[in-house]
Amino acid sequence: MRLFSGSPHLRSSRIRSLGGYALLDVILAVTVFAFWGVGLITLLQKISDTSNSYSRDRLIQYQLESILTEMKHRPVEEMTMERLDEDLDVTFRTTVEPLNLANIDGETLEDLYQLTATATFMDSGGEQVETARLTIYQPEEDR
Repeated sequence: MRLFSGSPHLRSSRIRSLGGYALLDVILAVTVFAFWGVGLITLLQKISDTSNSYSRDRLIQYQLESILTEMKHRPVEEMTMERLDEDLDVTFRTTVEPLNLANIDGETLEDLYQLTATATFMDSGGEQVETARLTIYQPEEDR
């Protein structure tokens, strides 16, 4: 069976012509693979950035919960504080204020306090503030 008919010169030019298309196919395949690789690397980097940001946010939330838990066991006079976490680059503050509430009969409830913990930090969107609040009942005899 003959693949190429005609003179030997004509056959060799057809083979060279097919070889040129093979080179074009290889260049095209490498180009497509390069674009695919760059896209994949970009996607993985964005996933990593998002994961790191989420992890930092969770650490800040854990710190806020921990601070509230720690402060609620202190006397009211010792509940206010400010602390800088150098690892996270976050400033944590707590404040306490009397909470004025009344019961269903309109009588004022005594010894209630609002403990507020705030975390202030910088991220790509500028200064951010996270806040957590806790209502505390602490009678005078327990202080």
